[in-house]
Amino acid sequence: MDELVTHIKQNKIMIPMVLIVVTLGLGYFWMSQQSRPVKNELKTEEVEVKKSEAKSDKVDDKKDKLLVVDIQGAVKNPGVYRVKKDVIVQEVIRLAGGINPNAELKQINQAQRVQDQMQIYVPTIGETARPNVSSSAQGSSKKVVNINTATVDDFKNVTGIGPKKAEKIIEYRQKNGDFKDLHALTGVSGIGEKSLDKLKDQLTV
Repeated sequence: MDELVTHIKQNKIMIPMVLIVVTLGLGYFWMSQQSRPVKNELKTEEVEVKKSEAKSDKVDDKKDKLLVVDIQGAVKNPGVYRVKKDVIVQEVIRLAGGINPNAELKQINQAQRVQDQMQIYVPTIGETARPNVSSSAQGSSKKVVNINTATVDDFKNVTGIGPKKAEKIIEYRQKNGDFKDLHALTGVSGIGEKSLDKLKDQLTV
């Protein structure tokens, strides 16, 4: 009889302990299952944020791309400068410290938009200006003349354009602004499609 009572008392003590252990185990298992999706979601959000940041960086790089311009001649600080897109020759001259007292600005087009790897040359008084062209145009032919910056003297090297026709081109340019392409030359009196075919290898914009 005493042994039975003792057995019952021991079981009463063990049963609550077993229940507590089982409850704690179930609670830990449930919490671990709930926490897993949260971690995955956080990782996914982090990846998406990084991707969006990378895309925005690429867009900014494209917007902030700089052009490289070489300015020489009668300026205070000749050299290579990095400028933003759509900058004009006048602004590059300012970056170079301005002109020297003996500079001749009448021969160059200060309103011309610069191009990448372009060389700008500011002549001195009595000196003939060099056409401001990009390196690609310079490399294609030594006789290439920029119709947006050329003077009457520059056109002397172009076969098929005499002094009078050169004056007409410059007059047309002053009234209508820079030529957007070579085909725009057909708007000048005396220059048609056939004439342009003979001239296009000697000219650039």
